Amino acid sequence: MAPRPTAVLVALLCLFVAAPALAADSVRPRAGVLLSGKIQFPREQQMSIRTGARDGSRLTVKMGFDGKCRGAGLGELWAGNVRTTPTVRARDGRIAASLSGSVKNVGGVAGRTGSFTWRLTGTFVKRDVVEATVTGTAEVRSDGKTIARCAIARPTDVRLAIRSR
Repeated sequence: MAPRPTAVLVALLCLFVAAPALAADSVRPRAGVLLSGKIQFPREQQMSIRTGARDGSRLTVKMGFDGKCRGAGLGELWAGNVRTTPTVRARDGRIAASLSGSVKNVGGVAGRTGSFTWRLTGTFVKRDVVEATVTGTAEVRSDGKTIARCAIARPTDVRLAIRSR
């Protein structure tokens, strides 16, 4: 009968040893930093994440976009560092958010507006480094009417870190 209690005790000890290892996998974002990088689209576009001054898990995101379009004679639409809403919250070092943003005078054409939506998923791999994947769509409007719809061809990766000038 001795082997059974020993096996149970060993199993319990393994659980207690494994639990801290699982908790250590999540990274707490560093507060008050600007992380930036380029999204790996066919045309690289700038993206940045600013962590909250006191709370590193509170993120303000500026996104990039590069997508193929249908309508209005637009073949492709690209933009970098578009201010997005809402503010994102990193949980256990992970990001999963739906974001939106807009740009006026798209392509240098007065009165033309680009409305973007993105899906951003990623993980803080270090306190000041994020690896993420971006997908998204856009609508181009003129005089309140949608004239083109655009989409990112496939999910695209980005690595953001503190950059020296």
